[in-house]
Formats: sequence, structure tokens, C-alpha cells
Amino acid sequence: MKKGFALALTLWIVAMLSLVSVLYLSYGKKVVQKTIQLNKKLELIFEEESTIEQLKFYIATGSIDKDRVVNNSFSNLFPSFPTFFYIDGQPTRLDNRTITLQDTAGLINIHDDEAFSRYLSKDLNIEERGIISDSMRDWLDLDSFSSLNGAETPFYQQKRYAYEARNEDYISSIDEIFLIRGVDKYTRIDQEKLTLSNIVIRNVLTMSPKLLGKIYGFTPNEIEQLIEAKKEGKEFFSNLFYRLNIYNQRPELDGFVTSNILKINVDIKKDICHKKVKLLISFRPNHRQAFEVLEYYD
Repeated sequence: MKKGFALALTLWIVAMLSLVSVLYLSYGKKVVQKTIQLNKKLELIFEEESTIEQLKFYIATGSIDKDRVVNNSFSNLFPSFPTFFYIDGQPTRLDNRTITLQDTAGLINIHDDEAFSRYLSKDLNIEERGIISDSMRDWLDLDSFSSLNGAETPFYQQKRYAYEARNEDYISSIDEIFLIRGVDKYTRIDQEKLTLSNIVIRNVLTMSPKLLGKIYGFTPNEIEQLIEAKKEGKEFFSNLFYRLNIYNQRPELDGFVTSNILKINVDIKKDICHKKVKLLISFRPNHRQAFEVLEYYD
């Protein structure tokens, strides 16, 4: 009887120890898996930061020309990098990285009130464009006199935040523009197409066909012609653009000059890990620095 009890007790102890071992091994396996995932995530972060620094050096030592940035010597150091990147929003795939560069001259600058109002107004209504243009000027000026189609104190009195933000002689962010009369009703705008800069120029070569159509009022057929012309070459595209735009030319704005301020998107995937980062960098060198990071979203 005693021997049977001792055997049963021994078996119970062995079973309990086995269960503890299984639980411990299961916990250890989870710890190992989390450690591997963390290590992969850290590797991804390192690769992301490394790619960003490489891009900064690539662009700063390269040449930005019309619709691309060219660097013929960088591939000697980093063979995975091409000799040029497009700066019109076309993605470039490098191994597990996708890099997109967009020159801000190919976007809608909210200081370009004509282009901005046309971008918002689907039917290019003249009255709506007038309200937006005049209201933007009234928002920035320091007086209390309303333009013909603009808005001053009486319009904004019921909107406290808008009332306090105006008359500062500058726009502090893209979000602020949606407080202005005529713009306040547009709540579903793709802000990725907008930029805020004192450098107001339009690079039609780096604009998407959709933006070209909205800003210049091109028909769908004309947009298709421009898309095909771009495939033939820059000169072919340029000739067709100016021929189609003959009654709406803005020689002080339109052309193929870059702003040298780039929106940069870096998208990296590694196994189940995925990381994106967005930057806005000015490559307009001055006596202090070769470039300046204006925005960074991780």
C-alpha cells in the first residue's frame, strides 16, 4: 500500500515537473520569438535611418534637373542606388525599400492662390476662385478692410480659432488654410498634393496629369496627349504643353524649374516588419548648410 502511494506520488511529482517544463519551454519560445522580432525591427530602423542619410548625401552631392536628381558617382559606393531618381512622385524600388521623391514645384503651393483655388474648385467656377483668392489675401494682410470677394472680422467672429489665427502676414501650416472663407467647406482634400513654401513656381514636368488638368483646365483628351508626349521626351512634352496652354500662360510661374525642396517617402519591409517615414527637405544650400530638414514624420 505504502509502495503504491509512493509510486503515485512520484508520478504526480514527475507530471507536475513535466508540466512546469512545458510551460517554461513555451514561455521561452515566446521570449525567443519576441526577441527575434525586436531584433528585426531594430535592423529595420537602422536600415531606414541609413537609407535616409544616404539619400541626403546622394541628393546634396548630385544635380537636380527638371524632373530628376542625378548622381553618377554614388553607385560606386552603394551599388544598389541608381544613377538617377525621378522627382515627380514615381516610386523607385531598391531591394526591400521603396523610395519616392517629389519636388514641391510639382505640387500645389497654397501661396499660389490661382492654382490652389482651381485645385479646390472642380468646375473652375470664376466666382468661387475669386472668393478664395480675395479671402486668402484678406487673411494675410494686417488691415481690417475686406476685399470685394474676401472676408474680414465680421465673417470670422463666430469662429474663435480662425478669428485669432488671421492677420499674421504668414500661414503657419497647411491646416490653417482650411479656416479661410471659401476653403473651409473643403474637408476631404488630399493634403499630400499641397505644400507650403515661399518659393512659388510650377514645374509642369513633375506634376501629375490630374493636377495639370485641374490647374490649367485641360480636357481629358488633352491630358492623354500630354501623357503620351511625356513618353516621347521633355522637348516634345514642352512644345505640346505651351501649345495647349496658349491662352492661360503664366510665364513667371510656369516652366520646368525645380524648387529643390523635396518630399521624400521611404517605405521599408522586412518579413512581417514594415516601416514608413516621410520627410520634407530643402536642398537649397546656404552659407550654413547644404540642406535643411523642414519636416520629419516617422
